[in-house]
Amino acid sequence: MNIPPRYSYCVLATVVLAVISYFIFPVIAIGILIGGLVSPLFANCGVAAKQTVSPASIPTPAKSSAAAPAVEADTDDSIVMTRAEYAGEVKTIYVGNLPYRANEAAIRKLFAEYGLVLSVRLVKDRDTGKRRGYGFVEMPADAADAAIAALNETEYLQRTLKVREANEKKELLKSEDDSSDSAEL
Repeated sequence: MNIPPRYSYCVLATVVLAVISYFIFPVIAIGILIGGLVSPLFANCGVAAKQTVSPASIPTPAKSSAAAPAVEADTDDSIVMTRAEYAGEVKTIYVGNLPYRANEAAIRKLFAEYGLVLSVRLVKDRDTGKRRGYGFVEMPADAADAAIAALNETEYLQRTLKVREANEKKELLKSEDDSSDSAEL
């Protein structure tokens, strides 16, 4: 492998930190490989600092259960605003074809790149409790439009996402009630 000398420090530092932290605490290794925890060390590394690693390609320690582990995501301790606290127009986004191992925190982190995320709901099977592969994200209208435009038909953890504005359940039920009322008269 031919690596220019100025990048060899970046490669060596990444490997050493990842290996050490993998044995101490695997979640730290994920953060190091993504670059979020040690990005100041790599400020002068140019191309090496811009490379990204998807969470799916990072090995995780074996678990005793046969179920696939959920995707690890850093929980952001910054200010979180609920829909009730947000005064502007809110849109609900349907997100389909989600990987079953993706959790709410991972989806929140994915959509947070496009604006404030007010809520994330991943639909689960009532009987088994397993995720069904789709969910809903609530965001301000302008951020929702940006997220839909950017994320629809993109690949996330080896699945092609279907991202669009959700159909309002209340409007559908209301229109059905109106049509049944008019049929009775």
